[in-house]
Amino acid sequence: MGYDRERTIKNVSDFFGNPLAVNKPSEFKDLMDLAQVSNADSLYHSPVINDMPMSHDDGNRVDKAVVELIGNQSAKETIRLIRVTLNNMDDRYARVIYLRHFKCLPMIDIAETIGYSPSNVEKLLETAYYRFALWSESFLKLTCPVGIE
Repeated sequence: MGYDRERTIKNVSDFFGNPLAVNKPSEFKDLMDLAQVSNADSLYHSPVINDMPMSHDDGNRVDKAVVELIGNQSAKETIRLIRVTLNNMDDRYARVIYLRHFKCLPMIDIAETIGYSPSNVEKLLETAYYRFALWSESFLKLTCPVGIE
């Protein structure tokens, strides 16, 4: 099945929302709130692995259980799937989405960070959006089939 590239890109852009807009909701921001994820960095960076021993403080298990019940499990699962999607994408695409929507950088700052011109960053971000839609099709349904209005 073919997808309408421009409409699919717009759907993903709308899903993430404008990162520079103050108090403007988006599905992604709402999911983060429902899933009780306060650190968007955790969705993209891989964990640091070292051989140093660690202690694991279990704290109050009842409190943790209550917090788990309060959180929206469906939103948590969607956020987990978004994390998997970003980690499976080519790094340059995942990174530009991360810089734009998780670090809330304007295009000019992204261009300086990755060494591209602002117009090339825009093209890269559009391709990243399209690939994100394809990778996340099974759970986000952001693609638009050709010929469907």
